[in-house]
Amino acid sequence: MRDTVLPPALGELRPVITAVAALAGAFPALPGPVEIGRVVTRTTVALGIRVELHTTFADFEAWRAALDVDPVAVEHLPLATVQTLRAYGVFHGVPVVVTAYSPVYVLAQAA
Repeated sequence: MRDTVLPPALGELRPVITAVAALAGAFPALPGPVEIGRVVTRTTVALGIRVELHTTFADFEAWRAALDVDPVAVEHLPLATVQTLRAYGVFHGVPVVVTAYSPVYVLAQAA
């Protein structure tokens, strides 16, 4: 028999919704969109906030700075045609995973 993972109930998401509201209040210019639900952190799967950016690495940097993630802790995941940056942070006790995608030449231009 296969284990089924049930989606979280709205009440379970309350801390995450509260954290998103606090983020919006503290950093209204941060680019969206944000998703709430289960996120994969470096050590676990938890209810949290996921941000996937297909815009610029400047948008990623804004999130990294807002979450106070040390630049050394940012993961760089290079592929042949796409560069990916990922940061793991916490806001109001809720895990936040921010991922940015960009073509390889954009990262080369930023250097």
